[in-house]
Amino acid sequence: QQPPIDDDDDDDDEEQERRQTRPGRGAVYRDYRHIRIRATPTLPLLTDPEIASTVREIGKSASWSLSTAKPGNGVDQLRDSSLDTYWQSDGLQPHYINIQFPKRQTVTAISLYMDFNLDESYTPKKIKVRVGTTFHNLEEVRVVDVREPVGWCTIPLWRKWGEDVLDSILDPDGGDDDDEGDEDEVDSGSSRRKKKRKKTVPLWKRKPLRTHFVQIGIPYMHQNGRDTHVRQVKIFGPRDESIGNKGGLSVSATSGEKSGNGAAMMIGSGKLTIPTFQTVEMSQFSFIR
Repeated sequence: QQPPIDDDDDDDDEEQERRQTRPGRGAVYRDYRHIRIRATPTLPLLTDPEIASTVREIGKSASWSLSTAKPGNGVDQLRDSSLDTYWQSDGLQPHYINIQFPKRQTVTAISLYMDFNLDESYTPKKIKVRVGTTFHNLEEVRVVDVREPVGWCTIPLWRKWGEDVLDSILDPDGGDDDDEGDEDEVDSGSSRRKKKRKKTVPLWKRKPLRTHFVQIGIPYMHQNGRDTHVRQVKIFGPRDESIGNKGGLSVSATSGEKSGNGAAMMIGSGKLTIPTFQTVEMSQFSFIR
């Protein structure tokens, strides 16, 4: 299940799209890593029984740190499950939330609770998620725009087939489909222009994001604010630890048939799921004889 996406364009989005337009072609590209999310009053990953049965909150096993914090508004307030407390930064932008796991962890989503009605200029406007092994090799995987959020903003975390060098070895058929975007003609006054947008990446081509380190960066606030308020942060992983590189792909033990109808993000359909190992040495154990 994907979080609600806000498709309304404002001035900032239009300016960014103009910068991303290819000269002479008029085609607009929005990478699948760059999304707009609308806040929801409840958190489906905890309140929806169907989804909650497939994911779990894994933040307790991680070490949390902040770039800066005012006394009495730090990690404890960010993780106390109370919407009345919050983390408040105390320094220059951007502000960072660092989540470090003792071992490589499968991560499916990050949820942040923000309240523009209470925090106003302290409310984040843009959020960037980076992952890696340490501070020194982080890679940006999501850029999220939010507009005056009041509620939970859930950021789905997955990678596309081919972004891991082992994908061609462990899942050689994963990149068969063509994901090129389609062109739509749009009337704008007297002129007609063509927009080219990427198609949604199919569920079965979305691979779980496995990482040691997750960093949430907040570079911009609403109303040009300097410091930020974030009331809660939760990070989720799959309940079924056997789910490896297959993501939303469930493999039947009898037919080996592909299925992309997962109950939640990167969760299998309940059939026998054969794990796909991450290293070449362990791939020999991927088959049942």
